[in-house]
Amino acid sequence: MEKKNFYDLTFDQLKEFLIEKVGIVEKQAKMRSQQMFNAIYKKNIKSFDELTTFSLDLREKIKDLISLERSAKIIEIQKSKNDGTIKFLLELNKDKRQTETVLIPNKSKSKYTICLSVSVGCFLNCKFCATAQIPKKLVRNLSASEIMSQIMICKEYLNDWKTSNKLVKTQVLMGSGDFALNAENVRTYIQNAKHKDSLDYGRTRITVSSVGLGNKIKDLSVIEWAARELDVYFAWSLHNPINKQRLEMMPNGNYSIDDLIPKFKKYYQITKLPIFIEYVALENNITKEHANALVSLMKKVPSKLNLIEYNPLDNRDFKPATQENIDIFSKIIQDNGFLALFRKSKGRDINASCGSLALKRVT
Repeated sequence: MEKKNFYDLTFDQLKEFLIEKVGIVEKQAKMRSQQMFNAIYKKNIKSFDELTTFSLDLREKIKDLISLERSAKIIEIQKSKNDGTIKFLLELNKDKRQTETVLIPNKSKSKYTICLSVSVGCFLNCKFCATAQIPKKLVRNLSASEIMSQIMICKEYLNDWKTSNKLVKTQVLMGSGDFALNAENVRTYIQNAKHKDSLDYGRTRITVSSVGLGNKIKDLSVIEWAARELDVYFAWSLHNPINKQRLEMMPNGNYSIDDLIPKFKKYYQITKLPIFIEYVALENNITKEHANALVSLMKKVPSKLNLIEYNPLDNRDFKPATQENIDIFSKIIQDNGFLALFRKSKGRDINASCGSLALKRVT
């Protein structure tokens, strides 16, 4: 029988597995699951031989049924000479395809945000994004264990196993891929990342990102489903508040902004968390017209604006906005009572900045 990968199991799934497959009595299954979660996620044990709270016979039985193998391995680590950003190029055990993960340092370089990928490449076609240029024949969703392997590899690199004062302070699922197209695996990952006996990240330490798609899960829009099942920050990759122009930049299906607004209002109503609007600063979308249209949108959805520095692609018809126009644009947003933050890119010299992940190697 093929072994089950531990990192693909939620706490409740592990508990059921221990009862049904390992033969642990029901009244002990919760305690045993807690012991396993603590030892593996908090202490980074890599073999069940290290699980000394279990008898030798029980360890041997579990070893035959559950694998602790990481689902990815490091091919290359690149570190920015400019700002200390670290990019990991990873090979996936399943099929040798590759994905990328980024550690973004704070100003003091004492804490990090981890940027996780949820797919190999991306199924979407945003014209200003390098990840969208990866051949679609290579694109596939990542399993929960493949997502979890990214943060476990990075925590191991940093030796980040303290139960408090974590070095990896926040997580953004904003690398390759759109979480809404891999929702079930992302849910498993987030449940484990938030669990108190696992990595123990609070709901405001995790952000998922999506262009805003119209797909449904169990008769709920994926946005409402995420509010109920994930309960973390949501970053809406908007990039243009004028629908026709947005569809030209992001030809990802005819999901109109007007259709998405009530779904994001619902997300806020359920979670009480504001929506982060992601907005790449381009020459042709940082205008007074766009700023006023964005103000109208933000009046309908409790939200904050993240302006993102554009990282030019080869042979693409997009140019970054000037700092003068960014300042004018931001002032219009702020004068209307909304928060607008301009985020300078990090890791540009190693192709690790927003919209730049394209599986490029240095060596």
